[in-house]
Amino acid sequence: MHQQMASQPSFDSAKVAAIKDAIANGSYTVDAEKLADNMMKFEDELGGLR
Repeated sequence: MHQQMASQPSFDSAKVAAIKDAIANGSYTVDAEKLADNMMKFEDELGGLR
């Protein structure tokens, strides 16, 4: 499984290109509530590392 993961690209270059295009043309939107929820989850996870 490790070898399989190692042979895969670490990111989806087509998705990155699509996001870059959306940002450049002003059509990229962010769901502020989803972003805030994910930030809170991340903060909770970091708190468990201490």
